[in-house]
Amino acid sequence: MLSQDNTNKSFMEVSVDVNAIATYYPGMIKVYEPKIPIRKLLADWEAQTKTTIPISSGKTSNEDDIERSIRRSQKLVSDYVLCNRFELFATITIAQDRYSPEQSKKKVHNWLKNQRTRTGKFTYILVPEYHKDGALHFHALISGFLGEVRQSFNPNNGEPLTRKGKFVYELPSFTSGFTKVQYIGQSAEDHAKVGNYIRKYITKDMVSVFNQKRFWTSQGLNKPIQEDNPQWYLETKADAVFENEYGKIFTYINLETKILPGYIELLTGKEHL
Repeated sequence: MLSQDNTNKSFMEVSVDVNAIATYYPGMIKVYEPKIPIRKLLADWEAQTKTTIPISSGKTSNEDDIERSIRRSQKLVSDYVLCNRFELFATITIAQDRYSPEQSKKKVHNWLKNQRTRTGKFTYILVPEYHKDGALHFHALISGFLGEVRQSFNPNNGEPLTRKGKFVYELPSFTSGFTKVQYIGQSAEDHAKVGNYIRKYITKDMVSVFNQKRFWTSQGLNKPIQEDNPQWYLETKADAVFENEYGKIFTYINLETKILPGYIELLTGKEHL
């Protein structure tokens, strides 16, 4: 614990440069190496006080606060997708009040609450999106849903509806509009695709909606483990390296089972995302 005298310490004395951040997912590790080191408060200090001194976030000079916030939200969604096995991808459209963000949100949240009460708890990620005409609908990843999922049929010929070679279903319990649902394949590639698909809806348009909250999640979702300034990656060859304007991302596949036995368990007491 920090003493009372520590309140007089400067920001530089109670912070450290973060030159790399390792994020541990099931079967994969990603290390982010920012071009500009992130200045981060020490854990004990951060737990006891707040500071008004700006902290570098590794952003480039042409990235504003909104863009940085969007990037963080997109990463959080990707993290949830990589750490949880979702079974359904649903698009929810409101029949009435679809031009009212608050009313649309209320109807979807009421349905989620009612279904969890009637059928049991399930997990989800919910991302809103604007149509070109200004109407709002929602994209959802859902897991553990025990309510009815009914196959959809073409009203003209009675044949089962399909999209990109997969059957389309619906959620008959949602009576405030209509739904399109598809089952998600359980391969790593399937989850990567759906993660990339849903994160693209997190845009600047969402800033003016719902007090800047761009997506919602249920409680109980798994999160990746994060470690600041890992040392092992400096001597370990990555399976892939991606570089953008913010820095480099090193990807390691199944590394924890190859050369880091027990290492992730040592991190479980550290701060999660």
